Amino acid sequence: MLTPGEYLSLLDARLPGSVVGAHVYGSRVLDDVVAGSDLDIVIEVNAAVELPPVEGADVAVVLAGSLEKPVFDVTPLAGEITPVLWQQLRTVGQTVRGARPTCPGTTADVEAYCRENLVSYWKPVFEQDRTAPMLPREDLLWVGLGPARLWHTIRTGEIVSKSRAGSLAAAHWPDLPIADLVTARRGGDVALTAAHLGAAVDLFDRILAEVTT
Repeated sequence: MLTPGEYLSLLDARLPGSVVGAHVYGSRVLDDVVAGSDLDIVIEVNAAVELPPVEGADVAVVLAGSLEKPVFDVTPLAGEITPVLWQQLRTVGQTVRGARPTCPGTTADVEAYCRENLVSYWKPVFEQDRTAPMLPREDLLWVGLGPARLWHTIRTGEIVSKSRAGSLAAAHWPDLPIADLVTARRGGDVALTAAHLGAAVDLFDRILAEVTT
């Protein structure tokens, strides 16, 4: 599994002196590293450069100083930036190079992004998946746990991992076998079936109904 130090060493060898800031977020700081987890990292560079692709790294690249601005005022050089990312960086993110960023933003920005993402991104995904007989295991875990993160953030303002969000959703809707998805994500020997896909679809429908009423 790629470490921040290994990734920075690769970048420094290819682009000496370019990387002035590096900030880790996602599963590495949310205590949810599982087999296959990527290194989620934001890289600050001192000039517009193209970073080499590295397997196992999910990277957003911004110019130095960008993390002191509202996310809506920043155009990334690569990758995606969102209000949710900004909140992670200013709260639980781990700075491994450079100064810790301020990433200004509001809880209202984060909530609005989560609500919009449920409709614009996740709703079309589920319109397709609800007619599928079954999904590959990793795809099922992705659709089964991803929307729960947005649901929890909308309700509380807190950003949590997929596993934690799944556990919270399972407790909120105990009639759905969402806990099985959490166990499977953490490497447990759980046979996932079409019933779990149906539960993922049902969970999304309940989440959408709850946050849009």
